[in-house]
Amino acid sequence: MSNQKSEHQRKVAEGPIRNKERTKQKMIDAVGEVLKEKSYAGLTMNNIVKKANVDRKLVVHYFGNLNNLIEEYLNSRDYWMTKVAPKVREIAATSEKNLGEKEIVQILHTLYDAVDGSADLQKMILWQISEYNENLSALLENREKLGEPLFKATDVDFKNTDIDLRAILAVQIAGIYYLNLQSKSNNVAFCEVNLGTEEGTRRIKDAVAKMIQLVYQQRK
Repeated sequence: MSNQKSEHQRKVAEGPIRNKERTKQKMIDAVGEVLKEKSYAGLTMNNIVKKANVDRKLVVHYFGNLNNLIEEYLNSRDYWMTKVAPKVREIAATSEKNLGEKEIVQILHTLYDAVDGSADLQKMILWQISEYNENLSALLENREKLGEPLFKATDVDFKNTDIDLRAILAVQIAGIYYLNLQSKSNNVAFCEVNLGTEEGTRRIKDAVAKMIQLVYQQRK
């Protein structure tokens, strides 16, 4: 009898906890839906609570304010840190002494796939380049910190050369961002490369790999 009572108490206690987590997740998901439908300008309290179908008082109750809710969404959907970063660390960890040509290409291809496959990440990139936001700025700083040890691992290959690998990768990563955003916004070719097809993706990835190959050949 005591075991049945204990089980009943546990279920009663878990009910509100689960409901709270479900409600919080509904609100977090609603931020993403509003961002997709109305862009960052549409991230208002009214739009989010309407999409989540919850009382606006719950935003304050669970998150404190709208800004904290948006921050929670950004942290949970930051594909750079949640999806790309672990793969980057794995690639770096498998390299014997330093990060080389093969590993850099793997990282760039991983990034391309992440942006290509995530509407959330695409919207976040657009938001980042369109206006200043404190939460987005913090995410960008975290990404920069991720790159610091990786760049140090490549320095040995370019010591005493005039090759600025950081600047080269900045141009390539910016290109990856833009090409993916352009292909999703407009169904047209870019420089006669159809980015909406598997062949177009392969051509871009091949070009990324070729550019890195040429950089490493130039240092010799």
